[in-house]
Amino acid sequence: MSLIDKAIEFAAVAHREQRRKGTEIPYISHPYAVGMILQRAGCSEEVVAAGILHDTLEDTDTTEEDLLAFFGPKVLEIVKGCSEPDKGASWEERKQHTLDELKHATVAIRQTSCADKLHNIRSIKRDLKQYGEEAWSRFKRGRDSQEWYYKGLVESLGYKSRFKLLEELEDEVEEVFGPSLDNAEWRKLRRNRKFFDLAFETVFGNQEQLEERRAHFERIGAWELIKKVHQRAYPIHPEYEADFDRLANYLVERGIEFQSNSERPIILIGFCTALMQLLNLYPHEIYHHFKRNLKRGIL
Repeated sequence: MSLIDKAIEFAAVAHREQRRKGTEIPYISHPYAVGMILQRAGCSEEVVAAGILHDTLEDTDTTEEDLLAFFGPKVLEIVKGCSEPDKGASWEERKQHTLDELKHATVAIRQTSCADKLHNIRSIKRDLKQYGEEAWSRFKRGRDSQEWYYKGLVESLGYKSRFKLLEELEDEVEEVFGPSLDNAEWRKLRRNRKFFDLAFETVFGNQEQLEERRAHFERIGAWELIKKVHQRAYPIHPEYEADFDRLANYLVERGIEFQSNSERPIILIGFCTALMQLLNLYPHEIYHHFKRNLKRGIL
């Protein structure tokens, strides 16, 4: 019997008496769906098995010794990484702990957690279509707290590095919580590395450099966007001032060093803030693009 088949049988027994929150749907449908998401994403057999088993430690009588004996140390490590250790803490404390731990977790743990949250938010989206805002009443915390948590998850899961499933989660979170992009066509540019590299080559607003790259921007449908970025970057758009300060602190905390005796940092951070706001990017996305262009010698 394969590891995945063993996980399916084990989870079916462990969750046999449980139902999905506020429904009569057997709970096992959720871990099965998580396993399928991971399998479609091309994850290893151990990661898929861990996805199927991810709630067994937290929500059933299963012990770490059980998982180690049946599935080995790698699966146990992933399931532990996806479990909340202190059920006695408040909802806010438990979720903040999860966000903190995921920033530095292995790719396997982050993929599994991402698949878990991806299935959950798709279920939320389905319920919102069927029941409207009443769907939030099923949760211990309402819409605002859920928005804080899910947006925090996207940031934490991508803190070390990006991976394909995270792009799906990011899109679903935006669809449920917003805001929508000013131009829906810009969404395809969010994962276009060529666009970001071109954009950072114009970071200091030199009109000649911008015009030199105009044909390239137009070819990928980004000319209007890059013009708007520069219009709102320096001086910074009034609506972005608080985000400017937050992003500046974030980049410094992550080790980006800025010259203190010039206006270059203001231009750089203003540009990044405008880019982040106009494309609904997360701070970690700006950081990764910033670091790459530092290595390219652009900044």
